[in-house]
Amino acid sequence: MNKNTGPAIYDVAMHIEPVTTTEQFERIAELAREIWYEYYVPLIGKAQVDYMVAKFQTATAMQQQADGEGYLYFTIADGGKLLGYFAIQPRTDERSMFISKLYLHSRSRGRGTGRMALEFIERESRARGLNLLWLTVNKGNPTVSTYQRWGFRIATALVMDIGNGFVMDDYRMEKPVEMLI
Repeated sequence: MNKNTGPAIYDVAMHIEPVTTTEQFERIAELAREIWYEYYVPLIGKAQVDYMVAKFQTATAMQQQADGEGYLYFTIADGGKLLGYFAIQPRTDERSMFISKLYLHSRSRGRGTGRMALEFIERESRARGLNLLWLTVNKGNPTVSTYQRWGFRIATALVMDIGNGFVMDDYRMEKPVEMLI
C-alpha cells in the first residue's frame, strides 16, 4: 500500500513517552542536533541552523519551555532507539493546542511515525476540550503537503524575526479537532 494514501500501519514496538528528566532532555537535544543538521541545512542554511539549534533545541532551552511555559515534551521510540520527539503547548484560553515541535529522524520517516504522533496530540487535545491544532512550518518545507494530507490548512503566512538577523518565513497551519460525543 502506498504510504501516502492508505491508513498508517505502525510498528507495534513504537511508543510515545513523556519527557520529564534532565537526561531525557539531553537525549532529545542530541537527536535534535542530528535531525536539524541533516534536514534543515539544505532548507535554511547552516548559519541559521547553528543559531536555531543553540537557541531553541538545547536541553536547557527545552527544559525551560517545559518548566516555565507549559510545554509538554514527548519522545517517540522503537526498541529503545529514539525516532523523534514533539512538544505541545495547550492554550486553554484559545481552546487550541500549539504543536511547537514535531521532528523525526530520517530512519523513522514514512513509517507512520508522524501520523502516530499527530493522533496522540489529537487525543490529548480532545481530552483537554481543545478544538484546534496549529503549528508553524517553513514555507519551503516539503512537509507542508504532508500536513495538508493530514487535514491541516494554511491559515496565514508569517515572517517572524528570531534575532541575530534571522527570520522564520513560515505558514501557520491549522486543523480542527473533531470532538467525540
